[in-house]
Amino acid sequence: MGASTIVVVREDLSIPGALESSTGGALDSAKIETRFFNVLRDSKPDVILLDATSMRGDGIAAIGKIRQRSAIPVVVVCAVDDHLIRSYRVAGATECLNPPVEIVALNQLIQQIINARTQAPSAARATRTQTVAFSGITYIPHEDLLVGDGGASAKLTTSESRVLTHFIANPWTVCRRDEIAGSLYGRHQPNSDRAVDVIVTRLRKKMALLAGASGQRLIKTEFRRGYVFVADASVGEWTAESTLQPRAEARYG
Repeated sequence: MGASTIVVVREDLSIPGALESSTGGALDSAKIETRFFNVLRDSKPDVILLDATSMRGDGIAAIGKIRQRSAIPVVVVCAVDDHLIRSYRVAGATECLNPPVEIVALNQLIQQIINARTQAPSAARATRTQTVAFSGITYIPHEDLLVGDGGASAKLTTSESRVLTHFIANPWTVCRRDEIAGSLYGRHQPNSDRAVDVIVTRLRKKMALLAGASGQRLIKTEFRRGYVFVADASVGEWTAESTLQPRAEARYG
C-alpha cells in the first residue's frame, strides 16, 4: 500500500496548525482561501480531509468552493447524527467518515479512492466487452443503450451518450455547461448552452423510465453552475446475452 498525501482543512478552509504558525495574527476569509488553494497547488494531495464535526453547516459551502477550483477528492469527517451527510455527497464529497478516524482505515479508504479515480477513464471509454453500472441502471456504450434492473431498455442518441459519458467520468463534481458542450461539439460550440439543457432533460426522462424517481434525480442541477452526476459507476464485462434477451424498450424522443 503506497503512501498518501492528505490535507486536513476546517469548514472555513483553514488548515489546522499550518496557517496559524505561519502568521502572527488572524487572517480574513479571502486570505485563508488563497493560502489553502496555494497548499493544494504545491502539495498536490491525494485527498482533502474536511473536518465538519463542528456541525455549523459550513461544510457544504466549503465543498462547493473546493469543487469550483479542484477535482481532488474530499472526505468529510462528521458526526454520525449529522443531518447534512447526504448533502455533503451531493455537494461533491467522495465519502463521509465518523470520528474517531483510524489512520489505517483512512489510508485504506484513500487507496480505494485513488484506485477508483484511475479506473474512471475506463468507465468513460468502455470497450466492446464492457458495461458501466450505476444506481440500478446498466449503460452499454457501444450500443448507446441503457438497461434497467427490470429488463426495460432505452436507446440513447449519440449526443446523449456523450453527455452521459462525461458525467460518468466526473461523478459528484459540478460539470459546467461549457465543459459538457466541449465534449459534445469541441471547438464548434453553439452560442447558447440550451442544447446541453435539452439533452440533460432527455437523459433524466430515460433514466426515470428505467429506475423511477431515483433515476430522475441522478443528474442534479447546480443553479447557474451546471450539473452534478450523483452516482458512482462501476465497469463490468459485457456478454451478448446481456442485450439480446427480449425486453420492453422504453422509447423517448
